[in-house]
Amino acid sequence: MSASHRQNRILAPLDVIELQNQGLVGNSNETDTHRLHKRRLNRSSDEENRNIPLNIPLQSEAAEDAFVTIPKQFISLATLEYIGFSRMKASQLWDTWTNWPLDGPRRETDPDDGSLEMTFIHFITGIFDTSTDTCSNNDADWMSCMQSFGLSQELQLAIVDPVFKYLRLSDSCSAWAKDTVQMRFAGLELIRSASLEREKSLQRASGRSGGSHGATSGPSRSQSRSASGIQRASSSNVSISTLTSASAVAARNAPGFTTLYKGIDQARIEGLLGEDGKLKDVQTLLSNPPSDFSGRGAMFYFTPNFEVAQYYAAYAKRRAGSESVVIITIAIPNRVIQAMDAPELQRIYWPSPEWKELVWSSRNQNNLRGSLRRFRKATLIIGTIARKPNLSYHRLDSWEQISEDYVLKVDGANGQACAIQFVFTGEEEGDDFLKEHLSDRTKVFLFTRTEVDAWVAQNQNAFTWMSSRQ
Repeated sequence: MSASHRQNRILAPLDVIELQNQGLVGNSNETDTHRLHKRRLNRSSDEENRNIPLNIPLQSEAAEDAFVTIPKQFISLATLEYIGFSRMKASQLWDTWTNWPLDGPRRETDPDDGSLEMTFIHFITGIFDTSTDTCSNNDADWMSCMQSFGLSQELQLAIVDPVFKYLRLSDSCSAWAKDTVQMRFAGLELIRSASLEREKSLQRASGRSGGSHGATSGPSRSQSRSASGIQRASSSNVSISTLTSASAVAARNAPGFTTLYKGIDQARIEGLLGEDGKLKDVQTLLSNPPSDFSGRGAMFYFTPNFEVAQYYAAYAKRRAGSESVVIITIAIPNRVIQAMDAPELQRIYWPSPEWKELVWSSRNQNNLRGSLRRFRKATLIIGTIARKPNLSYHRLDSWEQISEDYVLKVDGANGQACAIQFVFTGEEEGDDFLKEHLSDRTKVFLFTRTEVDAWVAQNQNAFTWMSSRQ
């Protein structure tokens, strides 16, 4: 087997043998896919799917809920279907990739000649960077837009789920489609990473015992439990506690601290925490411009509204295939924020004219003028969360046309309230601030499918009502 072929495999060879011996992987009806047990997907899936027994036969009816179909090869036609394209569109994209023009940029699968490289994911997501888009309130317009992208029916229905319409209308069709495809693709990378870690553990165990790989046969509960231990051990940098656990509740109620949240898929925070569980690479949390308070620079966005983070995380889980979704909690000492003064700390809220002008200028990537320039010097900006996609702001003649519909609302003690965000500069000052004050105060909690279902049951009427007012 060539090195490039091995690198392209999602499940490592020795891991496949061991999983087959345990009855946790098998071939699907398609030759280019595996059927893999949900508890062996990524580093946290054993905890997330702990209610699914490991000894379910692959050919049983119960296997439909216990196993998922994943591609065998990372760069493949099967991957294109897995991440959300229809079979027809996937075939068209695969044909373009495999019949690459000689004068085109070098693909990542081509020999490295030092020239510019086209990665598989950038090739895929390039189809969303077109003039085809919509931010209409009409779901039919969204379906038509997604059909033009060649998205599968399953993915289209996930994106237009009415429970999430209020949040969906905060961005455009192409933006959500691109985000979903990127999320599913990143999820495959986590599956591959977890498989490689299991293989390395098998190699170490074989070296200690002097045995050969893949010597066992037949499902073994003790071996399956051992593999679960390996998977959990490799997750030391991500809490395997769920969002409703006692530790998660405690993290939300730390006295003397301001707790902030961010809902995101797990794959895109890879490297956030080190093996010791402390903050390692905060850059994984950067949001690219344009955004609410920055037109040209990346920023760190968090919210003190737990409900907002849950809403974003639940929508990510709804659009995910088999990916894990998490809510990040960070705790900043109140005394640190209280000690900050202008220009380091800025506050700006709806309905002030300055808030409208800052958001409008940032979303349109205009230069900040006059007093707005002070926001470029801020380490932390605390303010109201804006809503609606960039397209909506492009269509406004001026900031004065911004109405209350452009504000993200959440349920509060006294009815609907404006959602708040804490925004840290992506420059050195913001990076240093977060590293200094969040080293051991950054926690990551799983938002499981069961918890998401419970959240939807509790909140669907409220958000459906909010959507109907658009």
